[in-house]
Amino acid sequence: MTRRRPPCPPRVVHRLWQGRLGTACLAAVCLTVACVAVGCGRRAEVSGVVTLDGKPLPAGVVTFSPANAGPSGYGAIAADGSYTVQLGSSQGLPPGEYVVTVAANSAAAAGGTPGPGPLSDAITPLMTPQRYADPALSPLRATLKSGTQQLPLVLRSE
Repeated sequence: MTRRRPPCPPRVVHRLWQGRLGTACLAAVCLTVACVAVGCGRRAEVSGVVTLDGKPLPAGVVTFSPANAGPSGYGAIAADGSYTVQLGSSQGLPPGEYVVTVAANSAAAAGGTPGPGPLSDAITPLMTPQRYADPALSPLRATLKSGTQQLPLVLRSE
């Protein structure tokens, strides 16, 4: 006949709970509650259309720079003026306050190649007013919340 082992005495369980095991479990529960309360891991997925004087901007880049600290998100402007913000290779940004800048060079709108390289030897002028390209001067601000949101960016010539 095989003898069954008695269950762990309550005194041993109580000592474990009061020691390292209890502290680790309590920390895990607190971290889980904190993550749920603030939307841990949730991103603000932002897209929209950029217009300049009522017409869709045909090219350029939209940049979302955090008002405090953190990484910036960006989105290329498509031919129809639409953009979608991403952070690195993933879509979306952490929720928070952002300064938004928009810059488009005339070569990019004409189908040229923006940036360094043999096809873009000359620096082309901005299609957008300078104030929208400078984070210190840009009047565009955004408060992003978790989830999907549309943010149209309306630009006006100087």
